[in-house]
Amino acid sequence: MYRIGICDDDKALCSGLEEQIYQIAKELSVKVDAEVWYSGESMLHDLQNDIQVDLIFLDIELVQADGISIGKFIRNRMEDINTHIVYISSKQTYAMQLFKVQPLDFLVKPVSGEQIKEVLIRSIRLKQSLRNCFEYQKGSVIFRIPTKDIVYFTSMDKKIKLVARNSEDEFYGKLKSIIEELPADFMMIHQSYIVNQLYVGEYAYDYVRMSDGTVLSISKPYRKQIRDKVKQYRRTEIYGQ
Repeated sequence: MYRIGICDDDKALCSGLEEQIYQIAKELSVKVDAEVWYSGESMLHDLQNDIQVDLIFLDIELVQADGISIGKFIRNRMEDINTHIVYISSKQTYAMQLFKVQPLDFLVKPVSGEQIKEVLIRSIRLKQSLRNCFEYQKGSVIFRIPTKDIVYFTSMDKKIKLVARNSEDEFYGKLKSIIEELPADFMMIHQSYIVNQLYVGEYAYDYVRMSDGTVLSISKPYRKQIRDKVKQYRRTEIYGQ
C-alpha cells in the first residue's frame, strides 16, 4: 500500500487531486491510500502521532503555518528524510526557499493529471530503489547503509543504536517508524529491539543470540509472532516457499 497525503486549504482542489490520484493509481495497478488535511497544523499533529505517508502533496501558501515551514519541521524536527514532499503553488518564486527541504518536485497550479502521474511513478521508483538500503540522518548529513549489512537495532528513549557487521552508529528516531522501512528479514522482537534474521545464531523461547554474541530478549507480546515468522523463514530457506 502506497500512502499519499494531500494538504491544502482549498477543499475543491483536495477533492480533485484525491480523485485523480486514485484514478491514476488504478491505471498503474498500484494500491494507494490517500489522506487529506486542510491545514498544516492538523497534518503535523497526525504525522507526529504515527500516521505514516510515503508522499505528500503540500500547498505552500497555507493560511497559518506555511508549506515551507512545515517541510522544514518534517525534515529537521521530525528527522524524516524518507517522506517525499511535492510542493504545489500558484506562484513560481520559491526555488531558493525550498532548497533545504529537498522536495521531490514543485508543481504550479492548476496541476494536471499527467504531472501527478509522473510524480507518482517517480516517487514509487525511488522508494523501490532504496528498498535495499536503510537511510538515517544525523544533523544535516544523510547516511545510507545496505540492509544486508545491518545486524540489529536497539533503542533507548529516542536514541537508536545501529549495529552493522563492521560498524556501529547512533541517531535519533523511533523503532516503529524504522521497521516500516525495512525488508521482511527484519523482526521487531521487543519494543526496544529489531533484529535481522540473517544474523540470528540462536533462537530461544524468550531471547535470541546474535552472530556477534549479543543476547536480546523477546518480550512476551512478540513471542508467538516471532515463532511463526521463524518457522516460515526456515520453510522458505529449505523449500523456497
